[in-house]
Amino acid sequence: MTSVRPHPWRSCAAALSIALAGSGCFASGANLPAGQDPEKVSLAEYDVARDEWSHGRVRPAMAHAMRASEVDENHADAHHFVAFLYLALCQTENDCRLEEAEKFAKKALKADPENRAARHTLGVILVQEKKWDEAIAMLRPLADDVTYRTPELAWYDLGGAYLGRGDFDRAIEAETKALALKPGFCWANYRMGLAFEKKGDLPRAIDELSRAVEPDAPACRNLQDAYEARARLERKLGKEEEAHRDYETCAKLGASTAIGRTCTTAGKTRG
Repeated sequence: MTSVRPHPWRSCAAALSIALAGSGCFASGANLPAGQDPEKVSLAEYDVARDEWSHGRVRPAMAHAMRASEVDENHADAHHFVAFLYLALCQTENDCRLEEAEKFAKKALKADPENRAARHTLGVILVQEKKWDEAIAMLRPLADDVTYRTPELAWYDLGGAYLGRGDFDRAIEAETKALALKPGFCWANYRMGLAFEKKGDLPRAIDELSRAVEPDAPACRNLQDAYEARARLERKLGKEEEAHRDYETCAKLGASTAIGRTCTTAGKTRG
């Protein structure tokens, strides 16, 4: 798959993996030759879509997932996969069609109101769309659901919704719960660092951002966003050498990304 810097939508990928163990509404069997079973065709297309995704081929996966969704309006997992793939395209290729993603996530929930993974994906989409209150209403029940298999992800994304809404204390509370459920969840530390920054507690923010890049997992060691945020705060506190090192590290992790370009430019200046 195309290598990109981590992004909050990736938490949805974990929820999708558990659920998996042209938009609009179509009638079941649309565009099928006579005699073909819509459910069987949809399941076959869905399996191909999953295989394409497993090999990093996002657009081919989307083509098959869309077909699976089109031919069987009751195939909740197919609708959900389309929504998820829209998020993937947004992240990997900057082809962001969040309104379409939202439509398909809602279509999945219409077909199966108990589909928790689709509910989580819809929550992530709503966060991306900055529909903070709707996202909170979607994610809070998942976070509190004792039967949900990845509550740490629900708390993490709920924290993102609170952070976006400006409720920084609740954002910190949500990320704290995510970390309690999954120690070393570096993205939760990153978001907590942003929340403390918004509260004006820069030393605590730097502590959390440092915790974000401490785990040995490559996803944490290479968390470009955390290095950029820590460098920015270090510069505000007059810690110029530390800031310069973090900007350099950030740029080395990917000079072609938006964050990498920011770090490259900032690293060439001195506060």
